[in-house]
Amino acid sequence: MSWTVSPILGARDVKRATEYYRDVLGFEIQSVFGGVGDEGPVYGIVQREGLSLHLQIRRRELAAERESIESDVYLYVADADKLHDELTARGASVLREPQDEEYGLRDFAVEDLDGNRLVFGAPLSG
Repeated sequence: MSWTVSPILGARDVKRATEYYRDVLGFEIQSVFGGVGDEGPVYGIVQREGLSLHLQIRRRELAAERESIESDVYLYVADADKLHDELTARGASVLREPQDEEYGLRDFAVEDLDGNRLVFGAPLSG
């Protein structure tokens, strides 16, 4: 098996976070794991296009004030513009519209309910 990576992002409410990733970002919920007693879900896994993201409960403050260029995970996609249009129609919080970058990718950034910033990028053609 080749190596893969599954980023673990913090979430104040794992159930709500996994539903957001499903309903707004177009992922499928693979699994959600409960905590002890009536604590509720503490860990969830969502998937899209062969990519898995893990969402883990965070009981402390998640993100302090950040610079606009800071992000948490970069996801390589086939078509950034098409995905941007889809996520915008679903109500995603877009921080930066698609743009061509000097590093050879066209990308855009979104923020989830917990302030995690995801950048989706596709290689520039020729």
